[in-house]
Amino acid sequence: MSTASKPRLMTAEEFMTADLGDGLFELVRGEVVRLSPPYYPHGSVCNNISGLFWDYGRRTGYGHGAGNDASVQTQRGPDTVRGPDVLFISYARWPKEERRSTPGAPVKLPPVAPDVAVEVVSPGDRRIEVLEKVREYLDAGTLAVWVVRPDVRTIAIHRHSDAPPTTLVDGESIEEQPELPGFRCAVSEVFED
Repeated sequence: MSTASKPRLMTAEEFMTADLGDGLFELVRGEVVRLSPPYYPHGSVCNNISGLFWDYGRRTGYGHGAGNDASVQTQRGPDTVRGPDVLFISYARWPKEERRSTPGAPVKLPPVAPDVAVEVVSPGDRRIEVLEKVREYLDAGTLAVWVVRPDVRTIAIHRHSDAPPTTLVDGESIEEQPELPGFRCAVSEVFED
C-alpha cells in the first residue's frame, strides 16, 4: 500500500524569489496558487483607488500606497502571501526611510500589515474566497479592508472579522475613516471611467 506524499510547502521568502513564470500568483498556506487575469473594469477601479490614495498621501504626508497586487504576508507557518489590489500604509506604521531599498539589496515584504487593503471583486471571484482574504488581512493586523464591487458600485468596509461591514453606495462619500484621517472622496469617484 502506497501513500501519497504531501508536496513540500513553500515559505514566503522562497515564494518571493521563485521563478513562477508568467501570470499572477499568491502563496496560500504554503502552496502556490495561480490567479485569473483581471478584466478591464477591475483594473480601472484599481487605478482610480491608487490615484486617490496617491493624492491623499502626497497632500497629507500621512503615508503611501501601492497597487499592482503588491505582496503582503498574512500568515506564518504555513506562510500565506497575498496581493491586495491596492493598499495604503501610514508612515507611522512603516516609515518612508525604512521602505526605501538599497540598490542590490534583496527586496523584502513589508514588515507590517497595510492600514487599508483593497480587494476589487471580479466576476469570477467566489464570495467565500473574498471573505477568507478579508479575514486574513484583518487577522494579520490590517486596520480596514475595502471590498469593492464594480458590478453593483458598492464598497464594503470591514474592520473586524466578526462585525458586519459598513457598506457605501453611489451618492455617499468615503470619509471620517480612522485609518485615513482627512481622506474624503465620493463613492462614484472609485467607479469613474
